[in-house]
Amino acid sequence: MNKLITALVVSHNTKDLLKTAYESFRKFHPKMRLIIIDGSDESDPCYEYIVDIASKLTNVYHTKVNIGHGKGMDLGIRLIRTRYALIFDSDIEFIESPVEKMLAMMEEDTYGVGYLEKTAYDGHNYGAKPYHRGQPFMMMLHPYFHLLQVSEYFKFHPYVHHGAPAYKAALDIHKRGLTAKIIKSFPGLGHTSGKGCTWESVPAKYIRHDTAGTRKVRKDKGLDEIEPGWEF
Repeated sequence: MNKLITALVVSHNTKDLLKTAYESFRKFHPKMRLIIIDGSDESDPCYEYIVDIASKLTNVYHTKVNIGHGKGMDLGIRLIRTRYALIFDSDIEFIESPVEKMLAMMEEDTYGVGYLEKTAYDGHNYGAKPYHRGQPFMMMLHPYFHLLQVSEYFKFHPYVHHGAPAYKAALDIHKRGLTAKIIKSFPGLGHTSGKGCTWESVPAKYIRHDTAGTRKVRKDKGLDEIEPGWEF
């Protein structure tokens, strides 16, 4: 499995969150290569922590500025040379690894395996905006934790700087009528706290994801939850 998959996480000034994600990942996957795309400030503890954990198996790429989650994922995917990428948010925690079971679901043309969320064409949770009423929707492979087939990623729109960085990829796949064919839902995944317009929290069987961890850290610092300049 380690020869087939490279893991990827994007970080920015959130040492405590990343530490939990990294240590829980290594508990289950001590020999898997991991790429960290880090936009942390050099003066931030997160930067120092990432420097300390860098190794032959944990490859760190400092972007020097925060390029955002979507652009960070896209950069990391372009550095991966294995067939698959295991991509997870910096605010998750492994409770039990589902990766082997997710890998078993992959077929020749599978784009990705993970958690699917009902999403409007503009990337917002479907129903979050009044104008969504009567509009069509799509199912989006949520980027917080997913197994991606790298070759298939490049056949569709890349991830972008947005609150839902995978939404343009999801829309591209949806408009080609391929969602049900190339994206697979893995049972047991989902956000483990909160409630959205189309989803409710689930028990943390595999991955704990108490939504918006990074956004909350930024908000607590008086910053925008996501840096402006979203791509629409």
